[in-house]
Amino acid sequence: MSTLEKITIRRPTVDDLRIMSKLLDDAIESSSTEDIVQQRLERWSTGFEKDSSYLFYVAENEKKNIVGWCSGRKTLEHSRIVNNQIYDCEVGTICVQQEYQYRGIGRELWKIIWNEILERFHPENFIVWGVDREHTHQFYRSLGGTPMGTKMADDMLMTAYVWNDLKPYDSTSFVIFK
Repeated sequence: MSTLEKITIRRPTVDDLRIMSKLLDDAIESSSTEDIVQQRLERWSTGFEKDSSYLFYVAENEKKNIVGWCSGRKTLEHSRIVNNQIYDCEVGTICVQQEYQYRGIGRELWKIIWNEILERFHPENFIVWGVDREHTHQFYRSLGGTPMGTKMADDMLMTAYVWNDLKPYDSTSFVIFK
């Protein structure tokens, strides 16, 4: 018999950034040098400034351990053009610890970041560059994304998924099965 586990989605604090960096490394099956981690932390910490264009959310379990996170923003210059089309906003990262995948956490993080991007930036379109893995393809296709192109980034093949019909999601609260 399954037991219920409460998952909370909240805005992160600066103290969460190092854990978020570790989750990203785990998700891409890589380990970053301390210099790379420091660069990430400096870049991400700008998301805590007033009127920042970076948005972050974390998912944490009942023990207050972060089990996933996502970020969204206006597109960065190097990731905004695919097939001569300019995209306004993007989800930069979405990752969930492997043992918490396939429970709806990634989808809930997606809904929250998507809705906030729509409300805050009013984009005409949307892009995500996802790691070229089958479960990543399945996830973004299930959300209505259309694969539009590929590129190499840090020795990884990335696939662009795009959305041109931008409608907000209904908000939901949920309980996750362990």
